[in-house]
Amino acid sequence: MPDYNQYRRPQEIRLEDIPWGSIKKFIPPSLMIFFIIITGYTSFYTVNANEEAVILRFGRYTKTVGPGLHSKLPYGIDRVLKGEVKRIYNEEFGFRTDLRGSPFAITYDYPDAVEEKLMLTGDLNCAEVHWVIRYKIKAIEEFYFNVRNVRETIRVVSQAVMRTLVGDRSVDEVLTIGRTEIEQKAREDIQGILDSYKCGIDIQTVLLKGVDPPAPVKDAFNAVNQAIQIRDRIVNDAEGQKNKTLPAAEGKKEQVIKEAEGYRIRRVNEASGDVKAFLAVFEEYRKAEDVTRRRLFLETMAKIIPRCDKLYVFDKDIKSFLPILGLDEEGVKK
Repeated sequence: MPDYNQYRRPQEIRLEDIPWGSIKKFIPPSLMIFFIIITGYTSFYTVNANEEAVILRFGRYTKTVGPGLHSKLPYGIDRVLKGEVKRIYNEEFGFRTDLRGSPFAITYDYPDAVEEKLMLTGDLNCAEVHWVIRYKIKAIEEFYFNVRNVRETIRVVSQAVMRTLVGDRSVDEVLTIGRTEIEQKAREDIQGILDSYKCGIDIQTVLLKGVDPPAPVKDAFNAVNQAIQIRDRIVNDAEGQKNKTLPAAEGKKEQVIKEAEGYRIRRVNEASGDVKAFLAVFEEYRKAEDVTRRRLFLETMAKIIPRCDKLYVFDKDIKSFLPILGLDEEGVKK
């Protein structure tokens, strides 16, 4: 006959066969150990270095604690909510970053993309605006308890502010020179509104990633922008030439003026000196006219006579002195 022992049902265990007497003595120590473990597990918590935590006692806010090991009332009496207060959070508008580090990380096609990025400018043109907001948690108790959905609030406020700023400017300002002003004003306005809501958020920066015209008119806008760039380059070249030529001309003008001023001052001083010298001589001449006349004659002769090769002295009564000088000889031109 075959052996069917391996297929037999095991013998059933009956409650009266359990040695309850020996088990009962281990129940109190086991319950005590379990109680101690649960108490210790629910009485201590750790807050990381980049976090802060708020403590709720029976659902009511009690305090805010920083990083480190802390204790609390166990068994759910105190509840801990942690938040990364040193982390920079991003909110993207008009685009999404799906996979960081990948060349296909940024996508512009997602639900509600057109509604989010398409805006009307002040001159009734359209522009596609892509921007990002970076923010931190500055008051974690306000972040958790004052606003129901802080992230959604930031997105709604940001879109409202950005549409207002873009709607107050022309499309040329939004595409070119007004971007920096829009970024700064958007940050200030968003921060002011969130502070009025007491969201506990600190806006770090508002960055316009791109402002583009809609696809149907993009080619025309690019042509206009290229023409503007050419115009600006020509104007800048002209300004550079002007800035180079005008200082040189101004310098030359100043030099000529200074030289003329110097010449004028020199001539005036010389004339003044000559007049003073003449007046001084004239005064001396008036004191002794005959003596001064003789002195001037002698001084003049002293300068002229040394230059003469021959010197002839005539009597004032002589009638003709031509034969003496040989002026009547042949070959002498008269």
